[in-house]
Amino acid sequence: MRNILARGGIEFLAVLLGISGSLWIDDSSTNRNDRTQEYEAYSRLSNAMEKDIINIKKALIENNEMVDILMRMIDDIDSISKDSLSTYIDSTQGYSTFNPQFSDYEALKSTGRLFKISDFNLLQKIIDLYDNNYASIASLKVEDKRAIFMQDEFFIQNYAMKPSQKWTTLKNMEADYDLIKQDKVYMNHLVFMYKVKTEINKDWTTLIGEIKNVKNEIDLQIANHNQ
Repeated sequence: MRNILARGGIEFLAVLLGISGSLWIDDSSTNRNDRTQEYEAYSRLSNAMEKDIINIKKALIENNEMVDILMRMIDDIDSISKDSLSTYIDSTQGYSTFNPQFSDYEALKSTGRLFKISDFNLLQKIIDLYDNNYASIASLKVEDKRAIFMQDEFFIQNYAMKPSQKWTTLKNMEADYDLIKQDKVYMNHLVFMYKVKTEINKDWTTLIGEIKNVKNEIDLQIANHNQ
């Protein structure tokens, strides 16, 4: 009887150890898979942020050129020659076309892989960056387009236009040169566009810094993982 109990106890212990071992193997495999997905998410986000930094800087160069043109037109339009004014009018009808790299973030979020990130503080920074900080791009692009469209509507109603290198310019600069320089409504449009584009400069420059800060933390995680 004692041998039967002993044999039964050994069999029970063997089964228990087998189950425990199987669970440990499953947990270990799940953990390895989670960590693999975590660092894949880091890599994809880092690459997307790098592209955004480069593209925002390019957009800001173009925007700064526009700000300089608008500032000269507002401060001293009388000194601008006919040829230069024609070029400036053409240039001031361009709006920002920068589009951020949202696809990787949205894909990681929708598939749940974003939430494999185990550093919850960094995860929150990533979510705040994409869901909140990037909002300035969308809102200011709307304002930028609205300012341009308002100016275009003004030109349609008040001046004859012609196609130009980028967009359009005055069809008869000889006839309208003195008129447009004295046009207070046109000057108000320039002031409005100047304000929008200076806000773009300020907010997007801040955004670059915010992206860099989060990217640096992500890259540090990747570097530590690869050591």
